[in-house]
Amino acid sequence: MRKISANYIFPIHTQPIKNGVLTIDEVGKIVELSAFGDTGKDVEFYDGIICPGFVNAHCHIELSHMKGVIPQHSGMTAFCKSVISYRHSDISEQMSAMYAADKLMENEGIVAVGDISNNDLSAQMKSDSRLIYHTFVETLNLNPCFAEENIAKARNIKQTFANKGLRVSITPHAPYSLSERLFELSVAEGNNSGIISIHNEESFDEMDVFAKKQGKMRDFFGTDMDAFLSEYDNPLRRILKYIDSDTSLLLIHNTHTNERDFQQVLTRNRKPTWVLCPSSNLYIENHLPPIEMLRRKNAKIATGTDSLASNTNLSIIKELITVSDNFENIELNELLTWATVNGAEALGIEKQFGTFEKGKTPGIVLIDNINTKKMMLTSKSTSRIL
Repeated sequence: MRKISANYIFPIHTQPIKNGVLTIDEVGKIVELSAFGDTGKDVEFYDGIICPGFVNAHCHIELSHMKGVIPQHSGMTAFCKSVISYRHSDISEQMSAMYAADKLMENEGIVAVGDISNNDLSAQMKSDSRLIYHTFVETLNLNPCFAEENIAKARNIKQTFANKGLRVSITPHAPYSLSERLFELSVAEGNNSGIISIHNEESFDEMDVFAKKQGKMRDFFGTDMDAFLSEYDNPLRRILKYIDSDTSLLLIHNTHTNERDFQQVLTRNRKPTWVLCPSSNLYIENHLPPIEMLRRKNAKIATGTDSLASNTNLSIIKELITVSDNFENIELNELLTWATVNGAEALGIEKQFGTFEKGKTPGIVLIDNINTKKMMLTSKSTSRIL
């Protein structure tokens, strides 16, 4: 048995406990959470706060080799161009970068990841990892002639991950990057798996092309977009046309989502999670999602890091600091709820992760350099796995 204590323990499912003691067994399973401080020699005491392991609800680990390559604030269309240009780098370089990124996430307290993959290169790394991954095999192609071929390829990639015993499903990339047929087939695959993760209302360019049928994105992707642009005036409408009501829907970024869009989601789907990657949004567009509106609507919010192509790190604590710096009224317990149990529930792994409930093995994270008077993160706050 191992007993761990800190200035405060944040169980997430209950209020924070001052000087509480967490008892775990040899595999990290929660045995007991005590509200009474214990100063015995067998208690490990840490200066800071303790919370369950983080869930990174949205990541692209296969883009880790692109760190620092793409200029900041270049906009979504320019970002897409750069990703396409740099995607096919040396395989050994890609693999090395993925293993390094995986270890970085583990060290900073991430225990589970919702990860986007366009190929099966990350399968062995994920099999070797101590983290739990749900891989979303992503489809994208605007030419309707290749829809059946693309979905068959995605199924083959999915099988590669499944053969290694990994959690995996198929999902569409974004409303602007698939033909209507491929979009329909891809959402059907996600509905059958019970989970979909899709980029939603992420950029000015995306909103512009649906509303005006022209712009940087239309110029780049070409006339294949016209077939569906004539039917939809908003990217979210396209998602909602095909989504099942009981599918776990992870809507990613939501940088330009408004109240009307939010309400429309609720008319079509009972399990939406609004996954925010604020550092990535600032990196690409220097724009943040409507966090106050989502909170006012009691939205289920989770946190992600996106990729090292669009972020300087894969750190959930850095994402929470970004939010805290811009929205000082959000309490720490709420931020940690986004980073733990909400992501776990969205990925369907809440029986193991997300809270310090007896019987779970959620991982234990220490966060230090906290403003304990205001119970807020600071610019110097860091996290590490215990």
